[in-house]
Amino acid sequence: MASALFQLARAGELTLALANSTCETLSKVEALYRANHPIQFIQLCKSSGLLAKGLQGGALKADIFVSADREWMDFAVEKGLVIPDQVSSPWGNTLVVAAPKNSPLQRLEWQDLASDKVATILIGDPSNAPFGRYTKEALEASGLWERVKDKIQTRKNIELLADSLATSPPGTVGILFKTGLTDQLRQLHSVKKSLHRPVRYQVAPLKASAGNPEVAAFFKFLHSQAVKDIFEADGFDVIAP
Repeated sequence: MASALFQLARAGELTLALANSTCETLSKVEALYRANHPIQFIQLCKSSGLLAKGLQGGALKADIFVSADREWMDFAVEKGLVIPDQVSSPWGNTLVVAAPKNSPLQRLEWQDLASDKVATILIGDPSNAPFGRYTKEALEASGLWERVKDKIQTRKNIELLADSLATSPPGTVGILFKTGLTDQLRQLHSVKKSLHRPVRYQVAPLKASAGNPEVAAFFKFLHSQAVKDIFEADGFDVIAP
């Protein structure tokens, strides 16, 4: 019976359903893990909402789910997809306002988003991408949402937003996680954390992989000091257990 539960994870292979903003950093984690373990990783990188819906509908199969917010992990718990008492929150992040590297904008205050300095604001899709949901919360909490909503354009995930922003015309800014900044972008402003719920990633093994020792071993490794160091070096907040 136990073998049937973890038939997804074939010997020497783990599939990770990852919030886009963690994929690059977790590639480094995987490389470190493979140095001592003969295992291959498959990454499914999407916005947390699309991952959760895909796992629930059966379109996606994975051994471990990493969500960029609690809401989509709660959805996974409610649908019976993950093991509730193994959900953890080891990392955090920070929202920033950014512009293309060659933008004439050198500095921007939060309230300036409603000014003539800014023509277009790129954000994540709040319905599926947590960084978009956090952004909308911050804009609503500061009374800016109604004033800037006509300037807003959404993107499905943080990588698409960063790529779009890098080639955008003057007057365009984007709001994304600090760790999503690329060499083609420049940070203009750090969003006050008091304007939105804390950014907390949620991690859990899937019930379908319960009992698989390879899944359990890698899940434990995700909470090691070595992994904390990698995430911290990449700009994530490391949350004390």
